[in-house]
Amino acid sequence: MRRTNLITLLSMVILLTVATVLIFFGEKPSVRAGTEKYNNTLQNDNTKEMPVSADKNTETADSTDTDTEPSESDAVNLTENKTPLTDSSEISMDDALFIGDSRTVALSEYSGIEGADFFAEIGMSVYNIYKKSVSVPSVGKVTLKELLNNKKYGKIYIMLGINEIGYKFDKTIAKYSELIKFIQEKQSDAVIIIQANLHVTKSRSDGDKIINNNAINELNAGLAELADGKNIFYIDANAIFDDENGALPADKSEDNVHLYAKYCIQWGEWIVSQTASLIREGRF
Repeated sequence: MRRTNLITLLSMVILLTVATVLIFFGEKPSVRAGTEKYNNTLQNDNTKEMPVSADKNTETADSTDTDTEPSESDAVNLTENKTPLTDSSEISMDDALFIGDSRTVALSEYSGIEGADFFAEIGMSVYNIYKKSVSVPSVGKVTLKELLNNKKYGKIYIMLGINEIGYKFDKTIAKYSELIKFIQEKQSDAVIIIQANLHVTKSRSDGDKIINNNAINELNAGLAELADGKNIFYIDANAIFDDENGALPADKSEDNVHLYAKYCIQWGEWIVSQTASLIREGRF
């Protein structure tokens, strides 16, 4: 009996010793696994909170592993279209509306004219202008009729015609006149300023039987006759861009038709200064 009790006691001592060794010197898998799971959760949460760039090549703000300089064209797109006009303090354009085609789209994007609205779209012409719905910033997508019915303007600039060359001249002038009358019915107090169509480059003019500077000059002459010097005025920016051939210089256009962004700034400044001159002279 005593021998049995002794064996039992020894067995208990051995078990306690083994348990003690395992506690102090063995792995603690449950604690380690829990720590890894917590760390992984933090990493996943941090990933979700990081902003995602639409450009896959865009580096984060604290990245220092790139030293490439932006290209000249990138600099123009990022800065020149935001450059304020030097003459902007001379006249407010908050009551101005510009109507036109792709060239006026470029004017809206790069000129720096502040406060004005632009009803402009690629392919716009006096033949389709009433059907077009255009997204006008701070207004929404509207037709010309809707825009003129719901907002009052003091100055309305129109530059259309390059897309109309090829149609019968008399019909185009008549449609242009109809557009002016339509605007006057909706905006009786507004001054209308017709802008001459800008020339194309000599190479484009010489190689195109339809869209060439002779045709543009003929159209512009017809548009100038629509001005009455009282409520309708005509301005011609070709005076500041033309070369010795009476054409748009090749170094001012990438496609022989549209101005580079930096020249849209010059164009915008010229428009503002011409308008200011008309006001100073008491023309309106």
